[in-house]
Amino acid sequence: MNGTDTFRLRMLRHISELDSFANSWPTWRPEIIKKLGAPPSAQGVFDLGDHLSDIFRSRAVAGRNNAAVSQGGVAWECLVCWYLNLVLWGTDTVAIRPHTNFLPSVVKDALTVSIQNVQTNTESDLVVLSIPGSKSLANLDLDGIDMILRASAGNVAISVVQCKTNWNDNSQIPMLWDLIYNSSSFRVPNVSVGRAGVSPTSFEKFSYAFVTVPTSRGDFTPKNLPVLRVGGLTGGNYWGHRSKAGVARSIKEFFTANFASSFQGTIQNHITSNLLTNSTNLKAFLDLQF
Repeated sequence: MNGTDTFRLRMLRHISELDSFANSWPTWRPEIIKKLGAPPSAQGVFDLGDHLSDIFRSRAVAGRNNAAVSQGGVAWECLVCWYLNLVLWGTDTVAIRPHTNFLPSVVKDALTVSIQNVQTNTESDLVVLSIPGSKSLANLDLDGIDMILRASAGNVAISVVQCKTNWNDNSQIPMLWDLIYNSSSFRVPNVSVGRAGVSPTSFEKFSYAFVTVPTSRGDFTPKNLPVLRVGGLTGGNYWGHRSKAGVARSIKEFFTANFASSFQGTIQNHITSNLLTNSTNLKAFLDLQF
């Protein structure tokens, strides 16, 4: 097992213990197994991205109060994180849900925005990052990853992925953060991006993406304002359905849009190799036994 995967397992073990995710899993697991097919295929694993929204909706969170909305949001973040890491297994790229034990300080520094000496950060529900050379290492801790990223920043790709269950209420947020992080001509007095000598421009590639269920019903078209707001995001606009031209791409398209170099050959061939060489890995993901 490579160093990235050992770190990946620790992060997945952490999110699997979150109540909103763990409580949803008994309902989601059989739905996922149905979509994978029998026996599970590489295409079935990859195509889970077309069905994440239906899987999520199979267990409705009761109520629309703040607590219910928050629980649903965490569950959606964890489901997307679970799927991204299932596909990324065996690569040098990992999707993490930011937490003190899992977010490298160099990434936190790069994402820090200072406004008149007051520091803030984006709502980075997930951060996906490549760790150059980590496949040759047997183990990696947070400090080790931070050292690699700082030493090899020019070869690192990072994507902030904002996960929201609702589209209409939240689409303006990623649009504004993407402008702040990626517009070279963005100049506002007393506002600076990054700290401690690192910013998004320090990396080979930095992008900002949005992925939604969405729970809001409606006929989303290319002319809808929420769609227009996220249409130009550097990392792309996604949902847990099949791609719809001009509206949103399936979350399964996130990999080729942002981390194509993490895979040798096609993504399906990569997943096939994982299924053949480590037959227990998929079971671990399905059982949340990390």
